[in-house]
Amino acid sequence: MGQKISRLDEIVVNQIAAGEVVENPASIVKELIENSLDADAKRIRVAIQQGGLALIEVEDDGCGMSPEDAVLCLERYATSKIRSIHDLNSLATMGFRGEALAAIASVSCFSLKTSDGQIGTFIEVEGGRLQKVTPCARNQGTTICVSSLFFNVPARKKFQKSVASNSSQVRRVVEMVAASHPGCAFFLSFDGNVVLDLPIQERRERIETLFGSFAHEVEDSFVWGLLKEPKEAKSHRRDQFLYINARVVSSPIISKAVKMGYGTRLDETMHPSFVLFLKMDPKEVDVNVHPQKKEVRFADDSLVFQSIERSISKMFQPSLEIPSSLSFENVAPFRMMPDLQIPVKELEESVFLPFEFKERALAMVGSFLFLEKEELIVVDLKAAHARLLFETLKSPTKESQILLWPLEMDAVDDEDVDALRQLGIDCRLIGHRKMAIDALPPTIEAEEFSSFFMIWKETKKIENLSVKFCRQRKKRYSLEEGMDLWRGLQKCSDCLYDPIGNKIFKKVEEKDVGLWLQRG
Repeated sequence: MGQKISRLDEIVVNQIAAGEVVENPASIVKELIENSLDADAKRIRVAIQQGGLALIEVEDDGCGMSPEDAVLCLERYATSKIRSIHDLNSLATMGFRGEALAAIASVSCFSLKTSDGQIGTFIEVEGGRLQKVTPCARNQGTTICVSSLFFNVPARKKFQKSVASNSSQVRRVVEMVAASHPGCAFFLSFDGNVVLDLPIQERRERIETLFGSFAHEVEDSFVWGLLKEPKEAKSHRRDQFLYINARVVSSPIISKAVKMGYGTRLDETMHPSFVLFLKMDPKEVDVNVHPQKKEVRFADDSLVFQSIERSISKMFQPSLEIPSSLSFENVAPFRMMPDLQIPVKELEESVFLPFEFKERALAMVGSFLFLEKEELIVVDLKAAHARLLFETLKSPTKESQILLWPLEMDAVDDEDVDALRQLGIDCRLIGHRKMAIDALPPTIEAEEFSSFFMIWKETKKIENLSVKFCRQRKKRYSLEEGMDLWRGLQKCSDCLYDPIGNKIFKKVEEKDVGLWLQRG
């Protein structure tokens, strides 16, 4: 029958590998700058033209290569980063697979200029075929140029995205890698226009330069990171950046663990924004799952999940300091009270707070309580009430107060009665679709139960129920009632946020209070 199986040409082999490694210009940029970082570069310059399809140039001041290594680096599975199969269990470098440069050179016009500080070498490759190897002049470091990408595989080029889309992906890749290497300066340009110019920076400064300010910082034995407020959560996960041993990766397990750590502060459909850095024993994480090293596999998924969830949850526990950066969305009601007569009273009694300071109440402005410390804080009492109500309804040990006269409600059935009892509301059927309420939780007043019941019928999710009910209350709080809510808040599992992530209190400047009072 004759021989049907034959060995593929080396160029074809490399082009097949390119199908896995070289997805688009951004994937090439990622491979090249990771190699620069492995070469201990302190300055990396990236320039692209036409989204990277016309030109990708990456220049660094790393250790460079000798002439022998420069030639060898273009061979498939040639790498300086592993020597045996055992090394795969302890990888500490960014790149390691030894196929990227050969794959890139097979689908482009490729040139490399490098120097180890003693001898400079220039290499030119076209479509995987070596064209030239000559000495050259260059300071220590490496420059790689990739032009006419996919010129010899038009089917691949046909399915590339637009220049704008490719450029956006390149920028995102550079930003993600730069975030984890603040000790290296990065420069990025598109068609000669500067896009990024990042000097060497401190870690937090670099991250906030790239991704904006963050309200929360988490630091534990194996994780450090910055997280945004619950109210800044998104309907997508594109603003989640995860690094394991400085490598950019994705992990649905960790993404879910972070979300669980936020607890009820997030709606079920929303995802928190964060930048997290994990330090792990390389033996406990497999980074060789994906050809582009995008995904990882953990030796113990449940241990990683629980550790991350616990660290994030602990971050939200009350600390000894009131965060100075707190600002909540619901300041607008101050502007809606021009006709309020604002009574300013002072209470001489002091109460103990977990923040370890003595305070006194100064004033009530609508549903906002002003407290004096060394500085001034303002408490959104409706948010505080929502937190108290939520924790009361969720508590496994239900507390209720017996009503002097039972309340009666229409349009109920057995399921309603059972569900309300789960919330600590003592009720019973007394006729066809009629219910009597004998006792209520202390956070719900009898005259307000009708409103509570109507909202409960609309949304039975306790987080939303608590917030909506308290926001719609017509009740005006007295100064004493405000202080009672504040004291009760200190006993909650979370005294910083209401059940859907709105901040309950913040520091304010006295000049701001003056402006609010002037509006009155």
